[in-house]
Amino acid sequence: KMPDRLFEIEFAGDIQNSLVKFNDLQDFHADMVIVSDKLRKREYERKVQFSSFENIRKRTRFLDFESLIKQYEGIMVGSESEVQL
Repeated sequence: KMPDRLFEIEFAGDIQNSLVKFNDLQDFHADMVIVSDKLRKREYERKVQFSSFENIRKRTRFLDFESLIKQYEGIMVGSESEVQL
C-alpha cells in the first residue's frame, strides 16, 4: 500500500527544491506532481530538464491551481449526480 502519486504545493518557493524532494523519493515509483500558479510552468519546464532530474523526468508533471480546481469541481458535480435516495 505505497503511494502511487506524490504532490508538492508550491506557492513561492523554488521549484527546484520540490524536484530535489521528488528525486529523493524516486524509489517509491510514484507519479509526482508539482501544483503551482500557471505562471510558474516555464520555471518547472526549465528546471525539470536539469540532468540531475533525468531519473524522475518522465514521472513528474506540473498542474496549475486553476486546472486542479476544475478537476475538483468536475468530480464534485459527478458525485452529486450519483447520489441515490
